[in-house]
Amino acid sequence: MHKKIVETEGSIKKAFIALMRMKPFEQISVRDITQAAGINRGTFYLHYADKYALLEHYEDNLVSQITAFFRADFADTMIVATAERTGEMTYPVVREVVGLVAAEFDMFKVLFGPTGDPRFEFQLEKMVRASISERLNQLKGQVAVTTTIPQDYAWELIISGLFSIVKTWLQSANPESPETVCAIIMKTRFLSPYDLLGMSERQESL
Repeated sequence: MHKKIVETEGSIKKAFIALMRMKPFEQISVRDITQAAGINRGTFYLHYADKYALLEHYEDNLVSQITAFFRADFADTMIVATAERTGEMTYPVVREVVGLVAAEFDMFKVLFGPTGDPRFEFQLEKMVRASISERLNQLKGQVAVTTTIPQDYAWELIISGLFSIVKTWLQSANPESPETVCAIIMKTRFLSPYDLLGMSERQESL
């Protein structure tokens, strides 16, 4: 890609993130973006049809990368023995997704933040649920999760837990390293709320 194009794309992206920190996307205009990026409107329209195309470009790029990670490296996920056998206690897909979030930290932070786009999170949640369902079908011959509580509630606990960890990381004043976040995700996959409350530790000490 031509150096000038790369520089312009970088300026637009930097301006977009800065503006999204200050106000919701719907309140941001193309004029705001061009002024913050230090470019004219004509230059912006050479790259994007409008601000919605810009947002779609950023979101689709991130979703497509995460989708590719799941398609390529989700096969061994949800099998405890796999991690024990290989000595790799972080599933590849977890490491790759966390690595992408780290590389695009500021973009994920504004998209998931209070001025961000709820549709982006919904799109990712839908993709993750579909990937887990497909894997469950391969392992169990069905996509149903636990029968102890209604399916929708079980899925909400499974999916929201993962996203909450990432969003907590993004909003942290002193963000942990990607390696630490990977470890947190892996540990919480095998801990119940009872464990997280420290009740099992208390029982063991009695």
